[in-house]
Amino acid sequence: MKKNNIEDLFKDSFKDFEAEVSPGVWSNIQTALKGVGIGLLGKALLNKIGTNTIIALVSSAAAVISTVVIMNWGGKNPNKQTTQSKPLPHAVIEKPKPVHPEEIKEFLAEEKKSAAAKTEIKKEENKIHDISHAVKKEKMKEVISQYSTLPVASISASPVGGTVPLVVNISNVGTGKINKWNFGDNKKDSGNNPLHVYDTPGVYTITLASTGEDGKTAYDSLKVEVYGNSSILSAPKEFTPNGDGNHDILRFNTQNITSMSVTVFDKNGTIFYKSESLDAKWDGTDMKGLKAKDGVYFFIQTAQGVDGKKYEQKGAISLKR
Repeated sequence: MKKNNIEDLFKDSFKDFEAEVSPGVWSNIQTALKGVGIGLLGKALLNKIGTNTIIALVSSAAAVISTVVIMNWGGKNPNKQTTQSKPLPHAVIEKPKPVHPEEIKEFLAEEKKSAAAKTEIKKEENKIHDISHAVKKEKMKEVISQYSTLPVASISASPVGGTVPLVVNISNVGTGKINKWNFGDNKKDSGNNPLHVYDTPGVYTITLASTGEDGKTAYDSLKVEVYGNSSILSAPKEFTPNGDGNHDILRFNTQNITSMSVTVFDKNGTIFYKSESLDAKWDGTDMKGLKAKDGVYFFIQTAQGVDGKKYEQKGAISLKR
C-alpha cells in the first residue's frame, strides 16, 4: 500500500459499501483530512507507531468521511423533504387609549363623594351608639337607685293563692333583723322565714313589723286568697215548676267554681235553657219564656274549679207540674 494514496486506503476500507460515491465526494474527503488527518496519519506511519494507532486514526477519519458523504448525499437527493418550521403566532397588543383629564376629575370626585358618605354613615352609627349607651347608663342608674337602699320590711310569699290546705312560704327580703308576723287568721310568728298553713277558705292579710340595725321599725303587708276545694253537686232527678214554692227551680249547685256552662234540651235536640252563669238555674220555660210541657229533658253541665279541676255532668230530668 502506498503511503500517500489515501484514496486507495479508504476505498479498501469501504470495499463492501453499497453506495455509489462520486469522485467529488472523495475530493471533499481529501480536503477535510488535509488540515489534521493527513499530517497526523503520515506522522504516525513515519514514526512506526504501530497498527493499532493507525486503525484508530482510520476510524476517526471514517467518521469524518461518513459525515461528508451524508452531507453530499443530502444535497443530491431529490426526494428528501425539508420540514418547514411553522411561524410562531404573534400577540396583537392594543395600545391603551389615552385617559382624558375630565375622566380623572370625575373619578376623583366620585371617590371623594364615597369617602364623605362613609364618613356620614360612621357619624350616624356613632350617634346611635352614644344614644344607646346613654339609655343603658340611665337604666343602670335607675336600678342602682332602686336597689342600692333596700327597705327594712319587705314581704315575699309563695304561693299567694290556692285551695285549702294552703301552705305559704313567707320571708322578709328587707334588711330588718327583728321580724314580727301576723298571718291574719289570729296566728303570729317571730321567725325570719316562717311557714304558715291556711285551713279555711278566705282572704287573709299578712303583716310584718321589722326592726333594722338603727332600731327603727318598718311595716309591710300582703294579701293571700285561700279557696276551698272545687266540686259540683248532683242535679236532682225531677222538679215541679207549678208555683207552689216547692222544687219550682232546677239549680245546678257548685262549690269553688270559676266557670260553668249548662244546656237543657229535649229528645229532639231543641234547646230549652242555656246559661254560662255560676248561678245557673232553670225555671221550666223555653228560650221564648213559654212553659215547657211535662216530660223528660236532658242536660249537659261543664265547669272548672279554682283548683284547676274540670267537671262534666250529664243526665235526664223529669219535669212535672
